[in-house]
Amino acid sequence: MTLPANKDVELSMSTARGTSKYVAVREHLLTRVQGLEPGARLPSEPQLCDEYGVSRITLRHAVDGLISDGYLVREQGRGTFVVEPQYRTRYRERFADAVTGFHAQQTSDGFDVTTSVVELAEFPAGEPTASQLGINSADRVARLTRVRSVNGTLHHLAVTNLPLAQFPDILDENFTDASLFSYLSDAYGVALTRNDLLVSIKVADEFIAEHLNVEPGEHLLAVASTVFDADDRAVSYGMAYFTPQNSEIAFGLHS
Repeated sequence: MTLPANKDVELSMSTARGTSKYVAVREHLLTRVQGLEPGARLPSEPQLCDEYGVSRITLRHAVDGLISDGYLVREQGRGTFVVEPQYRTRYRERFADAVTGFHAQQTSDGFDVTTSVVELAEFPAGEPTASQLGINSADRVARLTRVRSVNGTLHHLAVTNLPLAQFPDILDENFTDASLFSYLSDAYGVALTRNDLLVSIKVADEFIAEHLNVEPGEHLLAVASTVFDADDRAVSYGMAYFTPQNSEIAFGLHS
């Protein structure tokens, strides 16, 4: 069975103004193949180029992306075929009204979160941690470094700093199976009300690369996070580094 031509291409492509041709073609093709049975064959590259009005390079880029994501397979000498979907779940971290933390968020969605504590130790705050927490650079912080996985899939590396003067017993805790934010609430009565975020691209150093199974120098999505309590006092500051296949974060803005 061959993938049928779609008569709505011109309309669909016209609604994608402001989007690159590659993205528009990829999204349109994805919609088409998702409605077909495994085994359906795509039209030839020249046919699809003509249909979408794009170059062969652009079309192949779009098709290769769907092959990489497990929607299509290319068979030498036969063509490109729809396959049984190989779902690659992306476990989003959502930022909206409530400051809940990654562990609570994912488990409430029914996912299994596992944590490997790389380090929980005392350090001088230094910069920029001291500025973000509103303390002196010589003040002591508890630094919690964790590798987080969801349903057995490596997700991110999180490094979190908390002022020891505010949370003196935190070094005695085991966060392998526990939520840090839940601990702050249960042990210290801290209500988290604000999370200031800065999203950027960072280059993986050797430490990050080792724990995320990437090459040193690889570009990663990084999120700096400063969390505040009900008195607008900073209670934690840290960085999370996301694996390339999980670099997807959702933000919700409400008036």
